[in-house]
Amino acid sequence: MSACAVALVATVGGCTSTPRAETRAAADEPAHTTDIDTFTLLRAAADHEALYTLAGGLKPMSTGIWRGSFDVDAPDLSELRAAREALAPLRNEIWYADVQVFNTVYDGSRSLQAFVVHREALSRMIERFESFWSPWGITPCTHPTEILAVADRMPRGDRWRAYGYLFGYPVDAIDFFVDAGMTTDDAAEIGPGKDRQFVQIPTYAEESGRFTYAVPLGHVSTTADDALADGANRILAAYTERRERMRSARSLVAELRRLNQRFEQDARAAAVQTESPAGDRGVRVHDQ
Repeated sequence: MSACAVALVATVGGCTSTPRAETRAAADEPAHTTDIDTFTLLRAAADHEALYTLAGGLKPMSTGIWRGSFDVDAPDLSELRAAREALAPLRNEIWYADVQVFNTVYDGSRSLQAFVVHREALSRMIERFESFWSPWGITPCTHPTEILAVADRMPRGDRWRAYGYLFGYPVDAIDFFVDAGMTTDDAAEIGPGKDRQFVQIPTYAEESGRFTYAVPLGHVSTTADDALADGANRILAAYTERRERMRSARSLVAELRRLNQRFEQDARAAAVQTESPAGDRGVRVHDQ
């Protein structure tokens, strides 16, 4: 485990604030607390793309585990507290899970999204693309919640690139997505079948639409694409074999720990393949 992970585990408990205070607050307000079943939440995460974060860190970060929102004029944060508490088993020396609170307000509501990061994979990615992250004050030891808060507030092009790195997409795919979005004035000219197609990596629950990224039309699979697909296929096969043993939150986390130990080294090797042949470490692209 990296020194950054040790430091984060030592200072962060069940929530980014004081976990016991959060638990008491929830208990003191039963009328406003929304129960979220931990096992159901974790099983859904593992059945989808979060598996590739949990089992070795092939993806430094995954989202889509849980979504919610609250009214900014009359905020009820009981659902937010419940989601954070349900994610507690994924806050340890290997992973960190929490709920991202988005900056932008739509129709009076602020959106929420649960995420999980693989601590070592995240730190390794930040270090590898240091030239992109360091101008934002982000280092391999920066807390995951702070990284997402900064990324959410970046100018559009930088924000797209940041999330591409966080999600573990190949660099050439990130470059294509950012360049296409920043250089095309007419949004009608971009989209599936117009300027792009999609690489789909299956998950246990869905064959497509979860772990997916855009590439140019006529794209020929690269070494990075192949490494990502191969790593994901082996993780998915191992998870499918063990899934029936995961009948509680405790056994699910225990099995995911075993899968993580099995695939961590493979994920390190696959991550190197996501860099472009020219060694591009991320030129910052600003909103125009």
